[in-house]
Amino acid sequence: MHPTAEFLLDGSGLLQPSRGPAAERLTALSNKNPTLGAALVNAGLVSSVAIDYVLQKQKIEKLPLGNLLVELGFSSAKDVARQLAVQRGLRFVDADEMPEIDTAVAGIFNRSLCLTYGFLPVRENSDGLIEIVLGDSQPDAVTELVQRKLGKECRFYQGEFDSVAQAIQQHFYFAENPPARLIESEVRKLEADVDRAYSPARLLEHMLHLAVHERATDIHLAPTARSRSVLLRVDGVLRPVFALSPALDRLVVYVKLQAEMDASEQRLPQDGSFTAQVMEKNFTIRVSTLISEFGERMVMRLLPERSNLDKLADLGFLEEDVAVMAKAFSRPHGLILITGPTGSGKSTTLHAALRMQPLVERNVLTVEDPVEYRVPVACQTEVNRRAGYEFANAMRHFLRHDPDIILVGEIRDSETARAALDASSTGHLVLSTLHVGSIFGVMPRLKLLGVDAETIAENLVAVINQRLVRRICPHCATPRVASDDERRWLDPASADETLRVFYGRGCHHCRDTGYLGRLPVYELLAVNRDLADAIASDASRAEMRQRAQTAGMRPILTLARHRVLAGETTMEEILRTVGED
Repeated sequence: MHPTAEFLLDGSGLLQPSRGPAAERLTALSNKNPTLGAALVNAGLVSSVAIDYVLQKQKIEKLPLGNLLVELGFSSAKDVARQLAVQRGLRFVDADEMPEIDTAVAGIFNRSLCLTYGFLPVRENSDGLIEIVLGDSQPDAVTELVQRKLGKECRFYQGEFDSVAQAIQQHFYFAENPPARLIESEVRKLEADVDRAYSPARLLEHMLHLAVHERATDIHLAPTARSRSVLLRVDGVLRPVFALSPALDRLVVYVKLQAEMDASEQRLPQDGSFTAQVMEKNFTIRVSTLISEFGERMVMRLLPERSNLDKLADLGFLEEDVAVMAKAFSRPHGLILITGPTGSGKSTTLHAALRMQPLVERNVLTVEDPVEYRVPVACQTEVNRRAGYEFANAMRHFLRHDPDIILVGEIRDSETARAALDASSTGHLVLSTLHVGSIFGVMPRLKLLGVDAETIAENLVAVINQRLVRRICPHCATPRVASDDERRWLDPASADETLRVFYGRGCHHCRDTGYLGRLPVYELLAVNRDLADAIASDASRAEMRQRAQTAGMRPILTLARHRVLAGETTMEEILRTVGED
């Protein structure tokens, strides 16, 4: 960290431990010109209880207060950066909104210098100003540096600290080490190595770098009759990138060894994992194989270690729904479920909602497979099937530790379902996910798992059913007149032939796909007394849907159409992900 950044983050001593309770110290802070830490408190983004707890941690860990607030989850990195932008009178730019980097301007500096000072030089604008995205940095120090290097003035934007640091790492690394060229070079070396003395380790390393560069969540190695296809899943869509010779099947063997799988077993599917550091960021790589007609098919899922997490509103949930979810998650007991297919963002939503709670005041226990997000002051455990530690028996142990909140990664069997409902019946708030396609598929699924309708009605608090759709790239979003099909889908009763929608033309930022990142489309059911009665009496889906909509539930396609009209996504993307009904 740049030394002057600690002045901003720890309030220049204003938030250091002092006499009196936190409330008295915060009152004093609000009467002064607020520093960053005080601004977070004044804005209601950090509680006095959290400040007191973090100040005690700071005595031991000797880290800046702002860093600890983010690390412990009491404030998001975006909140810190946004408050800093407000103080500095700068525009905040999200990771997806960063301008395209002019390599001629960035090349005047180097990675070490930019990381030390915490800034990303972007380009020179038409006014002759050098545009800079600030991270964990001081504008005065950066201004002096740029003037010394270029003799020009700066225009600053404020970015999220970690996003700017990652952008610096990636720009300079990939400018010097194009992953496609490095992969091609490694493939040639391996193909020429007839004695198999050369390791595929560097090829795997470059493939992981390529995946991070392309924002991929999965790498697929798919065998065909005469080659091996390498595909990346980006924003939920598979994208072929290159092919390998069958002679390079030893890459699969090498990955299996890394993941502690049986490299000699080629008749049965296997699962494993290993850890890797890519761009100075730690990842858990989950590996799975299948046996196909042409050999072993492998998928590697990249799970970055995450301590920071966006708020629900930053993830794309509407403010009125965030308020409903906050109320549900503040309940003292009951069951809250998030549903949707694999890869629909259920765990992300669950953890973001969990962090809305005053976690310092609650005993939170989790069992996950695997732990993807670090939750502040929670005790997080991971499924270990070899040792017999599964979701259901973890919950039995949890109840002896007087938990307030229990998070179960997934309800996948009758034993876990009954344990979750038993825990919620005995005064605990239980959060989990369920693989069903709709809100009204929850009740039949739980009954199939052995839970009776009365117990479901008594304990179910809320259900969120969600999908992730690709977001139109903000850098190349372009309006156009809606087609007849789009007009009929958006509003069958409308005769407006000038209705406008947006699409992405394709640009450098989105790799010419027109999409960059994803956002949720969802429906939210808060169970009231009327709905609980319907569940207990085994009402039909149609009756429950009618009662839910009377109570204000918005169907998922209603929000989907809103997203299209707002220029956030396209009809094609909604139909691909959600379907027509």
